[in-house]
Amino acid sequence: MLYARAITLRNCGRFTVVASDFGSDYRTHTHVTSEALYASLTRGATWRPRLIDLRNDPDAFTQAYDVAAMPVWFLPGIFMAEGSHRLPDAFLDTTAFNVVHEFYPSTGRSYMFKKGSLEAKDRPYYVPTYGTIQAIKPDQRLVTYGLSAKPELLESFAEGQTFLLGKKRTMFQIVGLSEVVEGTVKCGKCITGWLELHANHSHYWQNFESFEVLATTLRYIILRGTTRKKAGYMEFAFSDGSGLCVPDFYFELLRQERIL
Repeated sequence: MLYARAITLRNCGRFTVVASDFGSDYRTHTHVTSEALYASLTRGATWRPRLIDLRNDPDAFTQAYDVAAMPVWFLPGIFMAEGSHRLPDAFLDTTAFNVVHEFYPSTGRSYMFKKGSLEAKDRPYYVPTYGTIQAIKPDQRLVTYGLSAKPELLESFAEGQTFLLGKKRTMFQIVGLSEVVEGTVKCGKCITGWLELHANHSHYWQNFESFEVLATTLRYIILRGTTRKKAGYMEFAFSDGSGLCVPDFYFELLRQERIL
């Protein structure tokens, strides 16, 4: 049996996950992946330090984190405005940047100390000198759902707890929690919650009658949709009247990845 809990967090500072770069015009994603949430909300408790071979790195999350030792997982977190599942532009902020070296005001040269003396070099071609970077303004709400066969792992969360999230280590704080609810196995159509499917999961898309895409990258796609008639799913009903539907095929791929 599986249990679920809705978790609402707020970002205490500006938060950026670079989505694209159009000539140094950096845009940000308005979601957080399941992997990033696991690393953050477990405070990295199951992290396994290892040497990374850039040429032969399998990029497997379960090699970096021993998820089986703390078997809890999270659906992708989505920043939401009240009454909308998308974050309007008003909640985003764009800042201009200009690379000016602290020793000499130039964007065409780079400087470094070498053996006690200052050495000047040409700026590498791949380092942008100016542009804009988009960020999510502070105090926005991100909603995710925790899933686990061990309800005590979900019950350990409490309002006011803070976590560090993202490469820029932005602080996030829990501002809302649902009760922990037990799932009910059902069969038929359902409208799923937001799910994260990786590139090698594309054959699972045939389980949808229709779906809506929130974001795509080379690594994953985040979507939700209506499953086909004969699909099995697990439903979680919360006391505020909201619900969560997670299809069986999603649990199947989590088991294949040895996550749940």
